[in-house]
Amino acid sequence: MKNTLLYFVLMLSLLSSCSKKSYTALYKEGSTLTPNETKYHLSKNLLKLEVIYTLNEPRVLKNGIDQALTSSSTKVTIEDPIKITKLLVADQSQTFVVTGKQLSETSFVNTGINGKNSIQEQTISIPSSEIMARNTLPAASLTDSSIEAEAYSAILEMNDKLNKVTTKDQAELALNLISFYKSQFKMLNEDFKPYVKKSKIKYTVIIDPTALYSEENRWSNIKDDKIYHTIYPKHIFENKGVLKDILTLEIPKPEALSTPPLENKEGIIYRSPSTVNFTLSLKDVFIASDSLALAQSGTVKTISIKDLENAEGVAVLLFKSKKSESTQGFQEKIEPLDFDYNETIENSQEVIKSEYEEKLKNIDLLIDKLQERQAEL
Repeated sequence: MKNTLLYFVLMLSLLSSCSKKSYTALYKEGSTLTPNETKYHLSKNLLKLEVIYTLNEPRVLKNGIDQALTSSSTKVTIEDPIKITKLLVADQSQTFVVTGKQLSETSFVNTGINGKNSIQEQTISIPSSEIMARNTLPAASLTDSSIEAEAYSAILEMNDKLNKVTTKDQAELALNLISFYKSQFKMLNEDFKPYVKKSKIKYTVIIDPTALYSEENRWSNIKDDKIYHTIYPKHIFENKGVLKDILTLEIPKPEALSTPPLENKEGIIYRSPSTVNFTLSLKDVFIASDSLALAQSGTVKTISIKDLENAEGVAVLLFKSKKSESTQGFQEKIEPLDFDYNETIENSQEVIKSEYEEKLKNIDLLIDKLQERQAEL
């Protein structure tokens, strides 16, 4: 009788001890949960990039009439600040089940009064001054026709190779080419005033920086332990203009993480973020770099239920699984912005005229050099 009583006391003590502990296992798809089990997700970080694109439509005031400058296409550029915001969401590819002592609702970031399925964290803003300093596009190039652009490029190349003109025939050919360019050059006067009509579109894209995208209009690749994400949404400007600026986001490729346990493990499994450096380039020219703590680039750890409840200096960010949740994948949004282009018309006219006059001076200087060269031969 005493042995039987002792057995029940020991079993009761053991069950009581187990009820004060939590055990975690990887969730098996299709499994049915018992009342004493809770399904949750580890956290991961997404990046939201907000880019404002400027559509530069070439137009002209000709004989007092405002009309499209059809000899040149609308060019799309980046002139405004770029924002990169870190978001915290559930990683639905990393799902676990807790048995034993259950977590309180306050242990999850997406439950309770203040619960959210997506939490906005750090925001990094790249000022327009940094962008324009490395992405200077002459205003006149926005109204130049393709013939003008190609001809002036040839003029610059000729100026660099002037010493290779060794015969009178070569000098004559070069002078004829310059004369052709001047004939194509739009003479600026009171009756012909090209200008740039600007409009703005805000493009927002959300990506998992550690994922690879290969679908149409979005792509990424791995090279030398780096992940490169290309932001080039030319599809949103179809029949509207030519997108000139390509953004590239570079981050380190995450190291292979240890596989979480399939069977019960005492404690709560969570992710500890790791800080990584990223670089943003515009047309392969560096414009900014900074650091971000990414959950999926960190390590998988375990914490006891006691330490979790006491919150002893450890940030454990878990998402409770919900039936209505949706997969956090690639997302994009387009939003036209209000912009008063009238304020930029006069300025663009003045800048374009100044740049055209500077080009004409350079052409005349080259003509003088060629004529001198021709006389020497």
